[in-house]
Amino acid sequence: MKKQLLFVTQYLHTGGIEKSLLTLLSDLDYKKYDVDLLLFDHSGVLFKSIPPQVNILPPLFETFSTPLLQAAPELIKMGKFPILMGKILAALLSKLSRGVGTGIRWGVYRNILHKPNKHYDIAISYIDFFCNYYVVEKVSANRKIVYNHMDYAYSQKNGWPCIRLEKKAFSECDYIITVAESSKKSLESFFPEYSNKMEVIHNRVAPNTVRAMANEVIEMKDTEYTKKLKIVTVARLVEEKGVFFALEACKLLIEQGLDICWFLIGSGPMYKELKKKSTELGMEKNFILLGEKENPYPYMQFSDIYVQPSKTEAHCVAVEEAIALRCPIVVTDIPSFKHQIENEKTGLIVNLSAQGIADGIKRIIFSNDLKEKLKNNLINLDQRNEEHLMKFYKLIEGY
Repeated sequence: MKKQLLFVTQYLHTGGIEKSLLTLLSDLDYKKYDVDLLLFDHSGVLFKSIPPQVNILPPLFETFSTPLLQAAPELIKMGKFPILMGKILAALLSKLSRGVGTGIRWGVYRNILHKPNKHYDIAISYIDFFCNYYVVEKVSANRKIVYNHMDYAYSQKNGWPCIRLEKKAFSECDYIITVAESSKKSLESFFPEYSNKMEVIHNRVAPNTVRAMANEVIEMKDTEYTKKLKIVTVARLVEEKGVFFALEACKLLIEQGLDICWFLIGSGPMYKELKKKSTELGMEKNFILLGEKENPYPYMQFSDIYVQPSKTEAHCVAVEEAIALRCPIVVTDIPSFKHQIENEKTGLIVNLSAQGIADGIKRIIFSNDLKEKLKNNLINLDQRNEEHLMKFYKLIEGY
């Protein structure tokens, strides 16, 4: 008899968490498992990439990720007044300290989110915070697994988590999957009593799929771009991804006479601010905000250098994709990247600053030998995370 699995996540935009979930869903053995997928809402360009074997449940929270002013008329028309009140309260509470806001918002959400009407063998929350709380409190299952995709110390410093709810989720689940060794160490420093529940399972990508999608033909709006040195970054446009480091590094390189074009792929709350600053600096033809792309891989493949300027990461999927595409890679000196990149061999790990990033880029620009060495050393890394699928199977099979 097949095991009944439930995966819960928020939505399917083009973030690394969403991509790693889709990779996992694509790799599961559907002769052994029936899989339901429960999303807070059905938004995101990756929604259509859900494997056909997966049963997609109705959304938990229509318009969860839709801005309040856009969602309000629709919710009023549908008579979804509890959800509308939840959206209004969430908007107001988000102005508070994020941890306080997280706790109070869940107090609102837990009263408006329905329970699944099915019992599962295993329920898996694939993303931190609300999904973890939902699985622990609302789902009926023999075994519950929650995910940790962040550096908890960094998150705590910035006031995101609600420790009271984290403790509840961790105490009532069976396993805590953290996606990087550095993330596990950080989580253990706050919750040592749950260390025995923690397992490291890396985010994975499908290298052959990434390379096949990279061959899609794209048209550049300005042929001038193709004549410049091309740098690409894929990231959500938020502070922790270091996107302003990218802008500042681009400015430094231009001031030193380098003819570059830096493509930043992703969406997020800092889009308008980055766009404005780029225009103020006269860099709109050198620092190109492409927004969210369902398929960023052609841009990554044609890049001369791939840069990940993050201030914090767990196990960065975009870096795994750049490895699959054998791009020369520059990453910042944070703990998680030391488990993904071997400095001077499969990429450069540089100082966490705009100057450090710019210096790393210049080293690759001015040394063809270094550039070729970095690319060649990436050739045989396709199977580097395959054992982590087996670790996931062990958890859901209980052996």
